[in-house]
Amino acid sequence: MANIVQVLTQNILPIFLVAGLGFALRRWRGLDKHTLSAAVFYCLSPCLVFASLVNSQLPGGELTELALFAVLTILGMGLLGFVVSRLLSFARPDTAALMIVLMFVNGGNYGLTLNRLRYGEEGLTRALVYYVTSTLVLYTIGVFLASMGELNWRQTIAKLGRLPVVYSAVLAVIIYTFSIPIPAPIMRGIEVAGAGAIPVMILVLGMQMADLQGQLNLRLAIPAVTLRLLVGPVMALFVAMLLNLQGLSRSTSIIEASMPPAVITIILATEFDLQPTAVTSIVVLATLLSPLTLALTINLLGL
Repeated sequence: MANIVQVLTQNILPIFLVAGLGFALRRWRGLDKHTLSAAVFYCLSPCLVFASLVNSQLPGGELTELALFAVLTILGMGLLGFVVSRLLSFARPDTAALMIVLMFVNGGNYGLTLNRLRYGEEGLTRALVYYVTSTLVLYTIGVFLASMGELNWRQTIAKLGRLPVVYSAVLAVIIYTFSIPIPAPIMRGIEVAGAGAIPVMILVLGMQMADLQGQLNLRLAIPAVTLRLLVGPVMALFVAMLLNLQGLSRSTSIIEASMPPAVITIILATEFDLQPTAVTSIVVLATLLSPLTLALTINLLGL
């Protein structure tokens, strides 16, 4: 019990305190969240990914394993969501909605911050691999799934080509692989910009939560929240054992895969009319319950 309280107070509470500031700024000052989101999306987050990967000491084999872990857990949760939806006789839009909230987690502003608070910069570097891989899958398979076939693969790949984080990750891997030197002032500037990504991400999380409204659809919410928060960590543990992940790679990957659904799933659900009100309520409920389930996961699995 003491370990659970320690995780809650030392690793998770600080995230929600900063998110609370974002919530207050949005509710009582009307601060524009879109401007901050754009700053993170187009500038700060790509800098964070680039600086962390270039400065990392991760062997190429470990990077591959971390990326493979992300792909397998995402697809595994998607398959699980499809099977459960068939068993519950969900309609096609409900099936797609369940799958996207199970597959895509808040591994950015929430997951990266938790891993950084708990494991420092080495933990952050490994968590970033999950975050980048998940982003790539989201804007390809996720968009295609949400469109239920309305978009072809050429259109989804075109969307992927507009993601700055993709270019920063590819460039970082090239520089890291071939040990290409970067002038110190340029690298330092990128590092300073990247350092601002996580605190701004948390503020944006709070601002997004301030705008979330929705009625609870129990038939969709109960399996979605249960599978995402309780079965998600089990799926992550199974994949980690399958790939024989050890140490920080195991811990950070399981934590990333145990996060609540990403806020961007609401955008997908709204864009393609996949029960947007229900998806919104699932994201809110799962996010509010996640401190307890994450603390239990970290404690029970010895992360």
